Amino acid sequence: MSAALWKLEGVTLAGRRSPRLEDVSLELQPGITAVLGHSGAGKTSLLNLLVGFERPDRGEIETLVPSEKGRLSLFWVPQTGGLWPHLSAGEHLAVVAGTGDSREPNGLLDAFDLHDLADRLPSTLSQGERARLAVARALASRARVLVMDEPLVHVDPARVGAYRQVVFDWCQRYDISLVIA
Repeated sequence: MSAALWKLEGVTLAGRRSPRLEDVSLELQPGITAVLGHSGAGKTSLLNLLVGFERPDRGEIETLVPSEKGRLSLFWVPQTGGLWPHLSAGEHLAVVAGTGDSREPNGLLDAFDLHDLADRLPSTLSQGERARLAVARALASRARVLVMDEPLVHVDPARVGAYRQVVFDWCQRYDISLVIA
C-alpha cells in the first residue's frame, strides 16, 4: 500500500452551536476518495482542513502529500470555482499548465464543452460553464493531488456523468489522486 496523503487523529473543528467535525481519525490514501454526506455534515470543513484553510481546535493533521520537482503538490477547487476574473477560459488552462500563452493543453476545453468559450472571461460564463472551467483548470495543473468541493454541482445533470468520467480518466492517466465532495 502507498503512503497516506493525510493522517487525521482525533480532529475536532468547533462550530457555533456544535462541532462541525468531532473526533475524526482517518488516513487518506492515494487514489480517488469521495467525501459524502448531507448538507451541513462537514464535507467542506474537512476539505478546508486538508488544504490548510482551517486548523483543528483539537487533534492533529499530518499532511504527507508528496512533492515532485516541476509539479504542484496540491490543487484546490472550492465550491465557488476560484477562477481569476481577468483571464479567459483558455488562459486559465494555459497558465496552470505552464504553456505561457492562450493555447489550452490536451483538449480539456473540448472535453468540458468549453472550446467555443475559450476567449470568454469567467464573468460572461454561466455557473455551469464556470464550474466546468474550474475542473478543467485543476486537471490542467497535473498536480499530485486535486481537492474538489462539489465541483460539478451547477452542471447540467445530463452531462455530469461524462464530465466525471473525464476527471477520473485524467487522474488515472497522470497518476493524480483526487479527494472530492
